[in-house]
Amino acid sequence: MFANGCFVTDASHRFDDPDKPVPWQGFTTKGPTTIHDNVWCGANVVVTSGVTIGDRCVVGANSVVTQDLPARTICAGAPAKVLRQIDYKTTGDPG
Repeated sequence: MFANGCFVTDASHRFDDPDKPVPWQGFTTKGPTTIHDNVWCGANVVVTSGVTIGDRCVVGANSVVTQDLPARTICAGAPAKVLRQIDYKTTGDPG
């Protein structure tokens, strides 16, 4: 689920030559961007190329994801980092 203003990319502009306009320099990528099942991204999250976000990960608002985020974690920041693990319990489990 994505909140308003999120941006996910699998490429970015090259900027190797300061004498050439950026749009003329082509694109670069770090590989595919993968977002697994049941991921929640808060408002204005940016996900850069080549990263993987694991199942049931929650990414806080205004975060910038520049590296892989493991499954079942709460992450936030610029760059996003793991704040804590999520321990899911099934219905009927005590405690």
